[in-house]
Amino acid sequence: MKSNVIYFVEGKCEVALLQALKKSPEKIISGKIKEFNLVQKIIPKSILISIRPETKVVFVFDTDVPVTQQLRNNINQVKKFCPKVEIVFLPQVKNLEDELERCTDVSRISDLTQSASKKGFQKEIFCANKNCRAVLDKHNFDINKLWITEPPEAFSFITLNGKKIKK
Repeated sequence: MKSNVIYFVEGKCEVALLQALKKSPEKIISGKIKEFNLVQKIIPKSILISIRPETKVVFVFDTDVPVTQQLRNNINQVKKFCPKVEIVFLPQVKNLEDELERCTDVSRISDLTQSASKKGFQKEIFCANKNCRAVLDKHNFDINKLWITEPPEAFSFITLNGKKIKK
């Protein structure tokens, strides 16, 4: 039976990362990706009512800013408007760059884009790369190290359940 999955991700780089992870051999369960900042905005009801029962609703978000009210509201909205769905949390502790450092063999995130510093990581270069997966594989990407770090206390209300979408 095919699994229904919808990913809500913060930005273009997360979109690029998830698309790369869906390529063969798949590292995550394939699904629809929606760019939507869950920590800043409420998911519109029009989107929520289109989510079918038995869907895994995956939230990918940074934890570098300890403001959680909108995220909590989004969780409540999904529970209210989406019957029989499972919410999977993929917190990026503290952000995407930190996650990529942890799950690859780079000592500095800038090594992924050959930039001079962490500030020079240049997400745009990583995101725009036509083959992010090759960049990750070149640096010994390990899916088992991605999205497993315990988030800061402000996010203690979420469950680390990312294994549910990893292959």
